[in-house]
Amino acid sequence: MKLDDRQRDVINGGAGAAMAKAMKTLVGYGEAFGAARMVPVKSCHLAGTFGFVSYGAYYAVLEMMTAAGLRVVVPTTLNPRPGAALSLMNRYAFLKQKRLEEMLESIGATPNYSCVCYDGANVPGPGDRLAWAESSAVQYANSVLGARTNRNSVLIDICSAITGCTPEFGYLLDERRRGQVLVRLAVKEMDASALGYLIGQRVVNRVPVIEHYGFTAIQLKNMGGAMAAAGGVALFHVLGLTPEAPDMKTVFGGTEPAETLTITQEDLDGLRSRDLARPDLVVFGCPQMTYDEAVMLGHHFAGKKVTVPTWFCMVPAALRRLREDVLYGMLVDAGVAIHDVCPVAALSSQMGRKKILTSSGKLFYYLAGAAYGSEHDCLKASGVVA
Repeated sequence: MKLDDRQRDVINGGAGAAMAKAMKTLVGYGEAFGAARMVPVKSCHLAGTFGFVSYGAYYAVLEMMTAAGLRVVVPTTLNPRPGAALSLMNRYAFLKQKRLEEMLESIGATPNYSCVCYDGANVPGPGDRLAWAESSAVQYANSVLGARTNRNSVLIDICSAITGCTPEFGYLLDERRRGQVLVRLAVKEMDASALGYLIGQRVVNRVPVIEHYGFTAIQLKNMGGAMAAAGGVALFHVLGLTPEAPDMKTVFGGTEPAETLTITQEDLDGLRSRDLARPDLVVFGCPQMTYDEAVMLGHHFAGKKVTVPTWFCMVPAALRRLREDVLYGMLVDAGVAIHDVCPVAALSSQMGRKKILTSSGKLFYYLAGAAYGSEHDCLKASGVVA
C-alpha cells in the first residue's frame, strides 16, 4: 500500500506506540482488501458500545489508547447503550458498561448513544468519505445521503477515529457503488421493513436497485436496517429517489442488471407471523425511532390503553425532545414504556423466552424467537387499533 510521509512516520512510532498499532491495523485491513492507499475521513461512528463482561481484548485496547492520551481527530459518534439497568441478567452481562463509556468519552467520542447517528449528531454530505461501523447507519449514509463508507468492524472504527483515515476500497470506489440487481415491486400495501428483509435475503452483499417508489425517510431507515441485517447489504438505490440513482443508465453504469427479481404482496405478507394472538411484548424502534417516527406512531396511542406491554426504543436526543411534547404524557398514560437503548441487546438475555412481536425486520433477524408483524399488526396487538 502506498503511504504518505505522515502515515509512514506514524507506523514508525513518531506519534507513539498506540497510534502506530492503530495505523498498522488499518494498513493490514486495507491490504487484505486490495486497497492502494489510505484516505482521510470526515467522520466515524463506533459500534462497540455494549459493555459485555467478556470483552477483555477490546477494553485492553481502549485502556492503551486512553493511557497514551489519544483522542479522536474527526467527529465520532457512538452506537446505543444496551439497557444494562433493565434486568438483573443485563446488569451482569454488561458489567463493564460504565467503564466502557468513560473510556469512549475520554477519547473524545460524542455521547449520542444512537444507531441513528445521522439524525442530527453526525450528518455527512454527498461524497463524504467516512469510517462508520453499525450496519444500519452505514446503509443510510451510503444509500440515502450519498456518503461513502464501508461496513467497518469494532476496533477498525476506533483506529480510523484516532488516525483520521481509512483504506480506500469497496464502497469508497465508484465502481463498487453501481447497481447489480434490479428489484421490481408488485405490492399493494407497502411494508418497507419487510421489503428490506426480503431483499437482503435474496441479494446478499450485492447492490440492489429498487424501482421507483416514494419511500419516506422513516421507511428508508427501517428498510435499510432490515436489509443490512438479513443480507449484509451496505448500499441500495431507489430509482428517481436516492442521490446516485437518477436513471437506469447512471445507476447501472451503462450496463444491464446482472439479475432482476420481483417482490410481491404475497412475499411481504409471508414474512408476517401466523400467530399474532396476544404477545408478551410489542417492540417498535430498531433502528431507533426518530422524533418524527414517534409522533407518527404515537398518535395511535393517545387516549387509549395498551393491552400488552409495549416498548418504543428511541434515539436519546429524540426522546428528550418528545418529553417536551404533550404526546409524551399521552404515551405514558397509555402504558407505553419508552426507552433510549438497543432492544436487541436489552432483550437478548432473558430467563425464559418471551413472545416478542416487532415491526422491525432488523430486530426480527437478530433476536432469537421474535416474531414479525406489520406496523398495523403490532398496533393491533398493542390494543390501540382494530
